[in-house]
Amino acid sequence: MINKVYINGDIYDANDAKVSIFDRGYLFSDGVYELIPYFDSKPFLMEEHYLRLQRSLEMIELENPYNKDKWFANIEKLLKSCHFENYYLYIQVTRGMPRNFDDNIYREHAATKDYQTCISMFYSKINSLKNKKTLSTKAITMEDKRWMQCDIKSVSLLYNSYAKTIAHKKGAYEAILVRDGYVTEGCSSNVFIIKDNIIYTSPESNLILPGVTRLFVINDVIKDNGYNIRFESFSEDEMLNADEIFITNSTQGILPITHVNDKLVKNNNNSKISQKLQEIFISKIS
Repeated sequence: MINKVYINGDIYDANDAKVSIFDRGYLFSDGVYELIPYFDSKPFLMEEHYLRLQRSLEMIELENPYNKDKWFANIEKLLKSCHFENYYLYIQVTRGMPRNFDDNIYREHAATKDYQTCISMFYSKINSLKNKKTLSTKAITMEDKRWMQCDIKSVSLLYNSYAKTIAHKKGAYEAILVRDGYVTEGCSSNVFIIKDNIIYTSPESNLILPGVTRLFVINDVIKDNGYNIRFESFSEDEMLNADEIFITNSTQGILPITHVNDKLVKNNNNSKISQKLQEIFISKIS
């Protein structure tokens, strides 16, 4: 079965979907995206993902091509062909390509022309989280060399992809990024540590993406269940000496970290809080 792809109002077989080589998303990574998980065929935090998409578009001064009703209608149009129970929906909006090439300039850094915005969407199968109650993983640390506007969900993911590749080559799932000695976030996740039964995570800033799952975990999993959380920056050394570490993202939910740079996390064999939070999260989306 070939998955379907949405491009500017039309549905294509994945093998037939095409975007212009002159699209600014291709030439300059001039665009933003969202990734929305569906668990048991139900979207997880759709409204919150839509609002973040709107925010990212505003931050790069790109007008939202659709209102919310049209977005949801087109998503439904695409997903009529989806027969998976657990999958993610990928949405990308780029500035597109010039409507006219009257001056024969095909690649210009400044976005000064009249552009045809490009909207593309596709879906892909993911595993159910119901079987992940005891799942944990490894991470490495790397210097955070990204640009200073990490709160935009930009399609420009060169360093994220590079660091993630290095992590996988070293047998780890995630690379946790460190800037000036302090942990910012993972390549595709937000980072939490636990010390003396207190949970810490970096405060929102331009250096981290405001994770949709992160906020759900903070409000609906941590606070609603009486756990103490502080929004404070923490150093790499403080993370390495934490009692527990876990990360969050849309497709993995809550994922405890057992090793960092091949060293055991302090309470790896007794990660009671992380595992309990993981169980609560799974119960809330089931």
